[in-house]
Amino acid sequence: MEITIAVLAGSLSTLLLVVVYLADRYEREPIELIQDSFLVGLVAQLALILLRWAATGDAVWSGPWMLVTAVGLALAMPHRLAGESEVDERFDGIVYTVAVAGGAACAIHLNNLPWFVATSPHHAAMAPGSEPDLRDLIIIFTGSSDLTAELGRGVVLVLIAVLVGAVVGVLQLRGTRTWRTTAACVAVAAGAGSVDLLLDGGWWWRAILVALAIGVAVSIKRRSVFRRSPEIPERDVVVLGFKTALVVFGAALLATVLLQAVIEQPQIEGPGAPAARHAPEAGVR
Repeated sequence: MEITIAVLAGSLSTLLLVVVYLADRYEREPIELIQDSFLVGLVAQLALILLRWAATGDAVWSGPWMLVTAVGLALAMPHRLAGESEVDERFDGIVYTVAVAGGAACAIHLNNLPWFVATSPHHAAMAPGSEPDLRDLIIIFTGSSDLTAELGRGVVLVLIAVLVGAVVGVLQLRGTRTWRTTAACVAVAAGAGSVDLLLDGGWWWRAILVALAIGVAVSIKRRSVFRRSPEIPERDVVVLGFKTALVVFGAALLATVLLQAVIEQPQIEGPGAPAARHAPEAGVR
């Protein structure tokens, strides 16, 4: 089960990083820096999860804890990008912030999904000895409200990252002091995250958030100072995507091993076993 979840999280993360790289069509950022940003987000989120596990014994990272991640991202990014020579246009703030958020979301999914699979009505398909095919995986990951909500929280984190990255990019290139940029980023992240939490992920609110994030990103990109001399699209996108996949999947597998070694993961049993038998109460919500 853990390998399947690592493959799923790694695939989504690789897709996100490649999309971000291709979206930055004017004066693209080095793919290595984007990968590094992803790893920073992954490691930082793993540290938060393990600290919470050590302090409370609760492993699932959801609800108000997603707000902690969003605000932490807003606190960190202005300082991480301050003085970075590669940040020479406003869209760059979005690129690096989304990459960090992608790493954090990957770590959250690697940690949370085993608990939600354990409480899914279709958990037996992931039991040891079973061989789930694509149809089984689709049923598991779309037939459970907990699982779809989990993936939705990852999307919201990325959308908030787009808004935070836009604030960082705009204010940093204006020469705004770092503390003021940080305050503005925290206000955006805390505001959007709190609304999503209070509305329990209402579809209409998330539709607004999607439209807002896309609108902000497109608006900033259209005003790029490099727009008159766009880079020729990379001919080796496949190679870059493959290298990114190696980095992401390697990190996801190592993170999975670490979580397995430190946190007592739920055990999936065959048909007839209680779905939530090994999951803590905090994981069933």
